[in-house]
Amino acid sequence: MQIQDLIKEYRQIADFLNSHWPLKDENQRVFARTMKVVEELGELSDEILTSMNLQRNSKIAKFSRENLEDEFADVLGSLILLSCELDIDVEEVIKRKIAFTRERFEIDK
Repeated sequence: MQIQDLIKEYRQIADFLNSHWPLKDENQRVFARTMKVVEELGELSDEILTSMNLQRNSKIAKFSRENLEDEFADVLGSLILLSCELDIDVEEVIKRKIAFTRERFEIDK
């Protein structure tokens, strides 16, 4: 799946969420999406700690790579949903950031 396909899918999800659970205004939607990113990042962090055997034994026993991957996807999806609310062109800003990083660390030299 290409980034534009991913964004298109998440724009449809954003439209669905906003129509089924409308919030008062744009600020509330941005706040809600931001808090969702934080929540999902916490869940991913929890899975990573579990994968490193840094959690209680009952959690370690239930660990699965698939769940870790699902939490990663939830973080990425939540970030894309936030980008929809903030009207950020994900592809463009990622390209810009990659170019900046390559230049900063002189990767092409």
